[in-house]
Amino acid sequence: MIVFDLKCANNHTFEGWFEGRSDFESEKESGRLACPICGDQELGIVPTGGYYSKGHDRKGGQTSSGDSFVKVLTDYFEKNFDNVGKKFADEAIKMHFGETDLKNIRGTVTDEEEKELNEEGVEFIKIPMPKLQS
Repeated sequence: MIVFDLKCANNHTFEGWFEGRSDFESEKESGRLACPICGDQELGIVPTGGYYSKGHDRKGGQTSSGDSFVKVLTDYFEKNFDNVGKKFADEAIKMHFGETDLKNIRGTVTDEEEKELNEEGVEFIKIPMPKLQS
């Protein structure tokens, strides 16, 4: 079994349990799958928040695997995504409508800008990034 976080066209998010991705697609295509809040059948899979924990070695001491995961993830975004800061919404909309070339960007948006991106159908992933100590 796999649990997917699903979202309908009305932005209601809920969990669905499936045998796998193909099971989800089959259920969706058959029309048997609908939002439990509004009944909408236009559903998509959304990213699920990840969790990590510091492990313990066999002698009971803590390892730094949790910290290193966050560092690796943060480094990946910093190296592979252009930081457009507060211009994220503007840049994402330009790319969405073909006014600029597609590229990986990261930045921040206000609640109002996030609403506008959703209304325009701009696909983006909201990932809270921790501030790491040097």
